[in-house]
Amino acid sequence: MKKILLIVIGVLFFAALCFAQDHYALVEVLIKNDVGLVFAMNTITKTPDEVACAKILSPVNLLRDKYLVRTSCVTGPDADETFRGVFANKPASSVYISYKDPNGYQTRINSKVLTGVDSSAPGMPIDPPIGEAMAWANTMIDTLEKGGIKNARIIYPAKEDK
Repeated sequence: MKKILLIVIGVLFFAALCFAQDHYALVEVLIKNDVGLVFAMNTITKTPDEVACAKILSPVNLLRDKYLVRTSCVTGPDADETFRGVFANKPASSVYISYKDPNGYQTRINSKVLTGVDSSAPGMPIDPPIGEAMAWANTMIDTLEKGGIKNARIIYPAKEDK
């Protein structure tokens, strides 16, 4: 009887590991500056389950009084594929920041600029110029360090082949 019980427990444990999927807490905060430019700051946190994902998103609701905020929890093979590179700290099209949050979850932050009304595709997020992206990244690193995050680092964009 003990052998059967141990086998069942082992199978359940193995099945739980095989079917466990990461969940990603996505937060987009739109911020308008004094000259009317709109920036989108995107945060992605990898969590082990839906409960942890929801817990990451709950404090974000405090920002809704000041900014336009969009949040969601996503999971599945498409999300894993989409975020695989950034969670491996691979270079992307622009600068982003990589760190572990106070809960120990891997987190990534980037910033985009929304195109203006005179653009062919108004409101689309585009990478900011590298100088602005670097200024943003350095400010974010300082802010994170003041908040107790000591492991934040800048991931630089991929070099373009010429």
